[in-house]
Amino acid sequence: MKSFLTSIILLIFCLTPILCLSAPANSHVVGDSWYCNDGYKQVGNKCVKVIAPENAHVSGHDWYCNDGYKQVGDKCVKVIAPENAHVSGHDWYCNDGYKQVGDKCVKVIAPENAHVSGHDWYCNDGYKQVGNKCVKLSASEVEKQQQHPAQGSSISSHIIAYQTKIESDSGDVVKLENGAIVEISRYFGYIGYRKNAVLYGRANRCNIWIEGKKSYKCDLLKSPQSRGRPAEEVHISEVKGDGAIIIMLDGRIYEVDSYDTIETSLWLGISDGILIDNTTLINFDEREAVSVNQIR
Repeated sequence: MKSFLTSIILLIFCLTPILCLSAPANSHVVGDSWYCNDGYKQVGNKCVKVIAPENAHVSGHDWYCNDGYKQVGDKCVKVIAPENAHVSGHDWYCNDGYKQVGDKCVKVIAPENAHVSGHDWYCNDGYKQVGNKCVKLSASEVEKQQQHPAQGSSISSHIIAYQTKIESDSGDVVKLENGAIVEISRYFGYIGYRKNAVLYGRANRCNIWIEGKKSYKCDLLKSPQSRGRPAEEVHISEVKGDGAIIIMLDGRIYEVDSYDTIETSLWLGISDGILIDNTTLINFDEREAVSVNQIR
C-alpha cells in the first residue's frame, strides 16, 4: 500500500517536468530542458568538455582560431600573407594600391588622367571612364556636371558608393555580397540576415551604412568586385508634404517616390545622409533607402 502511494505521489510530481528532469554533469536547467555550460558541448545525453587545438580558444560551446590563424579541418593554421598584403582576423588582404589576383596582390596601374585610391583606379575631375581609359568630358557634360554634381561620372567630391547586402560578419569584420570586406572599429551589435548596406568613401576614407543601424567608419580590407556609383554627402533640413518633399540644406528640393513616402512621412528634419547618383537617398538616422527625383 505504501509503495502504491509513493508511485502516485511521484506521478503527480512528474506532471511538472522540471521536478523529474535529470540534468547531466556540467549542464544547467532552463525551463523544462537542460543545456550544457559554457566550455562544454552536447554529445548524446552528456556534456563533453570542448578541447581547443593549438592557436585556438574556446568560446561558448565551440572553439575558434585566434587572430592570424584560420581553420583547416580540426587545426588552426597560420595565415601567410603574400607580398604587398597584410593579415587581419583569419585571412589576408592586399595593401592599398594593390588588388587581389588569384593568390597574389598585383599593383594597380591607373591609366592616363586617373588616380589610384584603395584597391582600384578612378578618373580625375573632368574625365569619365570609357572602357579602361579616362576620356575628357565634353563642354556640355562639364556644364551638366556643374549643375548636378552627383550625376556626373567623376564628381568633384570623388565619393563612390556601392549598394549591396551583408553576407556575413565575424566580430568587427563584415563581408559584403559584392566581394568587399571591411573592418568596423566601433561596436555595431547584431546585424541580422542579409541586411541592405551601402559602402562609400573617397581616397583612403571608408564608411558603411547598414540597414536599421547607422553609418560607421571602416577600414577597407578587400575592394568590391563591381564598380560603384557617384555619390555625395548631404544634409537634410526639412521634410514636407507628409514625406513627399525633401529639402536639402543647400536649397535643393527632391520629390520622393510615392511608395517610399511610407518611410519618409516618419522622418524628422535636420539629419545627415548620402545621395547616390542623385536618385537614391539614405538618411543615416532611418532604416531604409528611398528613391528621389530632383525638382529644383
